[in-house]
Amino acid sequence: MFEDVDATGVLAAVRAHAHASAPLHEGGASRVDAIGALDRLIRAAQAEQVRQILGLYEARSLAMGIGRGDASVSTVGEVSLVRAISPGAAGNQFAFALGLESLPGVFDLFGRGVIPESVARAVVQETERLGPDDRVLIDAELVEVLPGLTPGRARKATRRLVIRIDAEAAKQRAERARADQRVSLFPDADGVAVLVVRGPAEQLVAVHEALDSWATGLRATGDTRTRGQIMCATLVERVTGVRHADTMDVEIGLVLDAKTLLGDGTTAELAGYGPISPDVADEIIARAHKRSVRRLLTDPVDGTLVGRDPRRRHFDGPLAGHIRARDRHCRQPGCECKIRDLDHVIDYQAGGPTAEANAQGLCKRSHTIKHQPGWSVRSEGRATIWRTPTGHEYRSDPPPLLGHLRQ
Repeated sequence: MFEDVDATGVLAAVRAHAHASAPLHEGGASRVDAIGALDRLIRAAQAEQVRQILGLYEARSLAMGIGRGDASVSTVGEVSLVRAISPGAAGNQFAFALGLESLPGVFDLFGRGVIPESVARAVVQETERLGPDDRVLIDAELVEVLPGLTPGRARKATRRLVIRIDAEAAKQRAERARADQRVSLFPDADGVAVLVVRGPAEQLVAVHEALDSWATGLRATGDTRTRGQIMCATLVERVTGVRHADTMDVEIGLVLDAKTLLGDGTTAELAGYGPISPDVADEIIARAHKRSVRRLLTDPVDGTLVGRDPRRRHFDGPLAGHIRARDRHCRQPGCECKIRDLDHVIDYQAGGPTAEANAQGLCKRSHTIKHQPGWSVRSEGRATIWRTPTGHEYRSDPPPLLGHLRQ
């Protein structure tokens, strides 16, 4: 129904269509057509965003010139802040944009909404090791086969072409992928976290099979825990060396505000994770071999952590612990990466004090972005204001421990 509508006019056409006035089966059909047309619009908008990122990078490169910082890092910082995403995610989109620029046929399919972003990303990732001439060859062939393919099939089709054109490039890509090993932790709800491991397939398959085999044996001897519970506990015990996973050493932060002091309840924070319910905190403390409970007094107005103001060159000891407890994750607006550096908002060399009021926790990439030409950060009360080379400003507030006001 909307196939002949240009992507830029899809939204207006879908909104103007009288879906409800059609017979029931026809109304349903028009809504299905609308869903498909809106998907084309989303794809076209994503492609246009890529074009704007490439344009920003070109402009930033010309403005910065040679030897005045890194235009790519500065561009990633702009994208991160304006989209309220982490610098890592912005960096991935920037790399995607650069890769797509060298595949004009695939870029055109994406821009017209013929293929989704996931398919375009799969192609870019599979062709990243090819030279310019080989990219031209593979781009021409892919234009004929990509429409209608799922991301997985597009990836396989591209990989076959890459191997046929340049087997050495395929080998180098595999070596690079296998060397990209990492372990990431993501907080989930209700005192649960997700540990993600990326590494050589044969090693992780062996880990899973060992855990699965151990769980099968314990279940056969009468262990009443689920297979998943046994595998998770065994992984924790073998990695940390504790005899029982339930007896891990823990640190709980007891969050206190005016209501708490009047007896209206408390909130707890698990170090390295975030807020948990008091009942879950009680259960963790009861099982822990070693446990510590720290009182965290919050401001009655904005809910942020109240602390001391020591004057030292390095953020260490109690002050470092306070800053990490206050910020919890990177303070660049939109970034929730793990804190790697404790930064002076006003540089130490410029007279900035080593104090809680002049401190912020940052990830490595955000710390690098902050020091690019044209970037600045200043304090406004407990907030920090990030200003980019384009003059855009973004506010970062310490997250309130009790979850009210700004998050």
